[in-house]
Amino acid sequence: MTPAAFIKIKTWTIGTIRDPLQHFRPKHFYECSCCGYIGRFVTAKRRYPVPFRCPACESRPRDRSVALWLNRSGMSLRGAILHFAPEWPIFRKLRNQKGYVGGDIIRRRNANSIVDITKISFPDESFDLIICNHVLEHVLDDRLAIRECFRVMKPGAFGIFTVPLSGELETWEPPLDMTVEEVEAKCGWDHKRYYGYDFRERLASVGFEVDMQEFSEDEGNRYCLELKERLFIARKPVDPT
Repeated sequence: MTPAAFIKIKTWTIGTIRDPLQHFRPKHFYECSCCGYIGRFVTAKRRYPVPFRCPACESRPRDRSVALWLNRSGMSLRGAILHFAPEWPIFRKLRNQKGYVGGDIIRRRNANSIVDITKISFPDESFDLIICNHVLEHVLDDRLAIRECFRVMKPGAFGIFTVPLSGELETWEPPLDMTVEEVEAKCGWDHKRYYGYDFRERLASVGFEVDMQEFSEDEGNRYCLELKERLFIARKPVDPT
């Protein structure tokens, strides 16, 4: 059995166990911006019966958002890339490429390096691109992590940052006396805060030039994206002044 066939069988099997009724609902076709697959997508679970995961590469909406921006930006992926907590679809595509570092704080199969985002073990100005997709909400000192990302990026380099957004303008930080269980009940498992749209200013505060990328309804319907998702594209200026 080929790896591609194994992934498809595994994805559909898990999806069927979680939501067997998906095979009886109206069928819609989507395009995966990660691998190019066109066809039906697998739902996440019975209580959330909407298409979610690509059966060919296992991508989720957040992965396809990043891949779509990369595909459209025309950015070369041949340079030095630092990718935190790599998603399987993007890790498979880049892992054999010279200069690619797929880093996580613990050893994982979909990572080729141990990297602590708050203490990155690479010299200043090492990377042409950073991908930080739904990572910072798990980091206790996210401002230190952002400064570290800025430090290891080359002048003119880009960073793709995403976080779960509350829809509010301001980020919610938990009171010091709030328990972990109470924080997670509001923010999600292992999340340290609930970001607002001021996340853009949080990135800009270390020196980044930041644009916020949204996707249209047509793009959401074509690529099966979550339209509330935003990409924050952070560029390190060539001239710091």
